[in-house]
Amino acid sequence: MYNNILNNKKWLMSYALMTTLSLSAAQPTFAAETEVPATQQQGTHTVKGKVVDDMGEVLPGVVIRVKGSKATAVTDMDGNFEIPVQKDGKVTLTATLVGMEDVETTVSTSKPANIQMAPSVKMMNEVIVTGFQSISRERSTGSATIVNSEKLNKIQSSNLISKIEGLAPGMSTYNNQISIRGVSSFAVDATPLLVIDGQPATGMSLDDINPENIENITVLKDAAATSLYGVRASNGVIVITTKQAKSERVNVNVNVNYYINPVSSLSYQHYASTSDIIDFEQDYLTSDPDYIKSPSNYFANVTSKQNPAYMSQVSMLYYQHAQGTLTDDQLQAGIDALRNNDYRKEYRKKLQHAKFTQDYNLSISKGGNKNNMFFSARYLEDGQYEKYNSSRRMSFYLKNDLNLTSWMKLTLGVDANYRHSSNSQSDNLGMTAAMPYDRLYNDDGSYAYIYPYNQVLSEQLEGQKGIYSLKYNAIEESGKNIAKTNDLYMKFFAHANFNIMKGLDFEAKFQYEKRDLKTKQYDEEDSYNMRYQLDRFASKDNKGNITYNLPKGGRLGSMVTDYDYYNLRLQLNYQKTFAERHDLTALLGGEIRQDKYNSQSSERFGYDDQKLTYSQVDWIKMSQDGIIGQLSSNPQRRSENLNNAETTHRYVSAYMNVGYTYDRKYTANASVRVEQADLFGTDPKYRYRPLWSLGGSWNVTNEDFMKSYKWLNMLKVRATYGITGNVDQSSSPYLLASYVTSLYSNSPITVIQNPPNSSLRWEKTSTFNFGIDFMAINRFSGNFDIYRRYSSDLLVNKSIDPSLGFNGQARANNGEMENFGLELSLQYDWIKTRDLSLSTGFSAAYNSNKIKKVDYEPTDALDMMREPTSNYHVGDAYNSLYAYRYAGLTDTGNPSVYNENGEVISIDKVRNVGAVVLAGQLTPKWNGAFNIDFRWKQLSAFAKIVYYAGHSLRDDVVNLCDSYSDIYGGAINEDLANRWTPEHTNTNIPAMGLHTNAGERNYHWRYADVNVSSASFIKMRNIGVAYSLPSHILSSLHINALTVKAQIDNLFYWAANHRGIDPEAYNANTGLRTNAQMPTYTIGVNINL
Repeated sequence: MYNNILNNKKWLMSYALMTTLSLSAAQPTFAAETEVPATQQQGTHTVKGKVVDDMGEVLPGVVIRVKGSKATAVTDMDGNFEIPVQKDGKVTLTATLVGMEDVETTVSTSKPANIQMAPSVKMMNEVIVTGFQSISRERSTGSATIVNSEKLNKIQSSNLISKIEGLAPGMSTYNNQISIRGVSSFAVDATPLLVIDGQPATGMSLDDINPENIENITVLKDAAATSLYGVRASNGVIVITTKQAKSERVNVNVNVNYYINPVSSLSYQHYASTSDIIDFEQDYLTSDPDYIKSPSNYFANVTSKQNPAYMSQVSMLYYQHAQGTLTDDQLQAGIDALRNNDYRKEYRKKLQHAKFTQDYNLSISKGGNKNNMFFSARYLEDGQYEKYNSSRRMSFYLKNDLNLTSWMKLTLGVDANYRHSSNSQSDNLGMTAAMPYDRLYNDDGSYAYIYPYNQVLSEQLEGQKGIYSLKYNAIEESGKNIAKTNDLYMKFFAHANFNIMKGLDFEAKFQYEKRDLKTKQYDEEDSYNMRYQLDRFASKDNKGNITYNLPKGGRLGSMVTDYDYYNLRLQLNYQKTFAERHDLTALLGGEIRQDKYNSQSSERFGYDDQKLTYSQVDWIKMSQDGIIGQLSSNPQRRSENLNNAETTHRYVSAYMNVGYTYDRKYTANASVRVEQADLFGTDPKYRYRPLWSLGGSWNVTNEDFMKSYKWLNMLKVRATYGITGNVDQSSSPYLLASYVTSLYSNSPITVIQNPPNSSLRWEKTSTFNFGIDFMAINRFSGNFDIYRRYSSDLLVNKSIDPSLGFNGQARANNGEMENFGLELSLQYDWIKTRDLSLSTGFSAAYNSNKIKKVDYEPTDALDMMREPTSNYHVGDAYNSLYAYRYAGLTDTGNPSVYNENGEVISIDKVRNVGAVVLAGQLTPKWNGAFNIDFRWKQLSAFAKIVYYAGHSLRDDVVNLCDSYSDIYGGAINEDLANRWTPEHTNTNIPAMGLHTNAGERNYHWRYADVNVSSASFIKMRNIGVAYSLPSHILSSLHINALTVKAQIDNLFYWAANHRGIDPEAYNANTGLRTNAQMPTYTIGVNINL
């Protein structure tokens, strides 16, 4: 808390200066150098001196008064003051500054006065911004965490989510998914409501916000803080306040950052070697009963158009051997030659590179009595690992506060964000999209080709007139099939505030958001994607003439999505203090908004990107009868991609809040909101249920009996209870249907999507929160919260009469879920001197989730394990990890599990839900961070360690490859080499590549409880240094400040599992590794002019 004062000292100084200078119209303007304003009463003697804080830093803008006199002075930018007094000798001075404790001291006119001020513990510079009102921490009853710009700017990142990680206990950013106090809905995701400058930002996410525009972030976590937001606040609220000018002079700030991410490590993937994969492929092929019986017949079946299959280079060598074109020695020589190749490494070298991100920011601000302007511009070149992909964005932000009259203030602004991305959609891209012994280049430097369809058939077709070649090379194709996306977001806002009378004002806020998302993908005629489709639908008559049922040329696919959001809020605010002890605040308002969404998608064939022309397609023939083309002897069908959808939702609400504080000790707060929307049921008893909250707090340190405890600077106890809401925008109380065109009759038909539900209502969450805030010895501060959130009326699947249709299921408000948690935040300032400071911070959050009620029981064990967010049991946590009870390997090397009756089963299906056990949960129970900050003169350093614990993951076990197609690609685990064989039985890895009935043994192995490990980990998230050049060096350059920064992210980690798995580079439920999370190296510079 103490740091909040220090971090915002410049703001406090500027505010104090502006406040002081407006004390009297007769008082001259504060001088920029050492001039001191004239006094209101002349004297014959003077007192000179300097004011500093408890760390020895000068304090400008401090108001100095002579006790018993009207004489006043203000410290200059160096903290100096000079004030006239009426007599020589000793006088009593008072010093006041916003955010600092008032000081009264006796000084002498004969020597300079040195005054030291300490931060105000009572104010703590903590103003909680809820979006509806701003209240001091002292009068707040709710649970909220404030993150100021000082903390945000310390961490260099182009992503706001990365900056706020670990700064607000209870807010998790695990795997870049943000949530506050767990999940409280089955149907709606856990993303908190985003509010910017008082209004919900529906059309944007945290990723769209320029971090350089943010003054502070307030995270609202309990019902007292969020209930005023109605049916969108159950997941918590993130309130962002943007910057504004802090002085009358023009302030220019330039911030430049460069980020370098090395290419992900291949060793992290634990892939099998090329040689091991070749050995396995040989074993699999040569042990196939059909191959043993007749190699020629085996390959005749593989190369049949009735059932064509991919043929690797190994299978091609054996094919040629079966045709008699290769001897045994030539076959073995060809196999051995492949062992030296590694497509994965070659692909990474030729088609990937280190990700280099450039982030440029410029902001300009200027304040004044009549207006306050803030403008920012940003250009971000977002580096990509793939050489053929690119992404960049530009954003502009402008806000201007206009003091039109003494009773009216107007704020106008615009926020624009444009993003362009270009990504290849070519098939078969990726370092594991080909066999590891394939190549990109031949020894002579020419392209090496693979045949994803079937090499034998492809080579036969290639020589035929009118047929396109089906050979493929990733380098050749990487620049084709480019999807270009243009994403434009615009927000226009206007806020007007009218001061009706003292303590009473009226405000109106209007906001319009628009987002246009346009994607176009052009598939060139010579691209593999297009060549394959043209051949697939090219029919041939008896004379050998080709008919291109998909016209020759390219394909242009497009998707356009438009979002329009309107929001209008009208509100009365009242604030009054009675008899110096009774503080009353109240607000009354109403809000209306509309969300509109429209999307269209289409495609054109035979497209010429030069002439911008295209050809017609006989979609009736293509979709109904089908085409027997050149790649299969079976009819191939395709329907047109042509869709149009539009959705509109409207909301209207009224709300009220009342707060009362007695003698700065006891505070009570109450809120209520009534919301109406087209998403609620038609039954009146469900339409007018209010959302409300009650809260109270006790500032213990303001009690008289606490005055003797000087070491305890602040102790506050608070408690709240209330009900917030949540609404699923995909549900409706009405019968929903869509119009489509039948594939069979080509006539319009209606497809029923949802049954009517007159009792549909918003989901509600009741929250109880108890919290303590404290500060001791001016160094040690913290917060502790304990909460219980009980969510009811949750939308879940409900079993209905199958004769009604809808697959025997419908959504109804019939689920319940509980979250119980603890949150702790501690901060300690070990050293606080002018030149040296050291502080540490620790945060911890625990959340226990439990499903209390659902009117639906899963029926398939496999569905429970594969889709845990749709299949769950009462009493378990949402997003649980379920597993089979493993029974070990059989005598033939097959994995076995126990069924619901305790019987050992191998190969056969085990689908009864009683056969699975709860093996953990996929969401961390614990998360938090440890921070350390160090400063010595102009040099500063910091480090942040994060941790997540209490969750589980499935191990990355090897796929048992019971089909030849499972071998395709290079993403085969290294456990392949340790598999069970009749000659190697001392292993826990099952046998692989069975040619008999494999059944579901692959599921028995992958989803076995023995293959579940802890996903807990600790990671050095950030470590950085910064150096600010001394002011005497910069003054000659007319630069106010210049800071150079360097930072490393994700330098190292410790994980509880024993397979080298980084849980942040992993899919915990499927048990598959993603790209390794490599360290990010950042350098940056900040210049203030």
